[in-house]
Amino acid sequence: MTKSKQGTLVKGEIINNTYEVQFFIGQGGFGEVYRVKHKFLGLQVLKVLKEAYTSKTDITTLVMEAKILANLTHKNIVRVFEANEFVKEGVVHYFITMEFVSGETLTQRLSRFLRLPFKESLRIQVDLLNGLKYLHEQNPLIIHRDINTDNLLLSYEDNKIIAKLSDFGLAQSVNLAT
Repeated sequence: MTKSKQGTLVKGEIINNTYEVQFFIGQGGFGEVYRVKHKFLGLQVLKVLKEAYTSKTDITTLVMEAKILANLTHKNIVRVFEANEFVKEGVVHYFITMEFVSGETLTQRLSRFLRLPFKESLRIQVDLLNGLKYLHEQNPLIIHRDINTDNLLLSYEDNKIIAKLSDFGLAQSVNLAT
């Protein structure tokens, strides 16, 4: 398979005999994002980390952070499932899989509306604060460090908006005991 214009992976490609690429979603500062279908668990998001990021990052630290995030379960935080690697055309690529959120970013929603209704904006803020509170209650506590409208996903389940904090690329664990 050849590299597509959009990213490293192409539709239909199978990663580690587990994930089937459905389509390219987009890319951010740390990686390319794809919707994939896990062979047992259904829809997920797979983020292929950019080489420019992984070459400057200690992979052991990255894996430790992914393990911490994979243990987090909260309705206002996008769930992380796996950190792993695959080889394509002789190049090692690192990736993280996460919960698929059917909806949009807060940035996308704000681009369509001049103003959000008060109750909706308040609900989004409360969800964000609940997610942050949960992160800060962890031991060691987790600091997100990149809260912005692109990293707040809005899930439209059961005809109501649920805001979920995502993209923990800059997150850090902080041990206050030392």
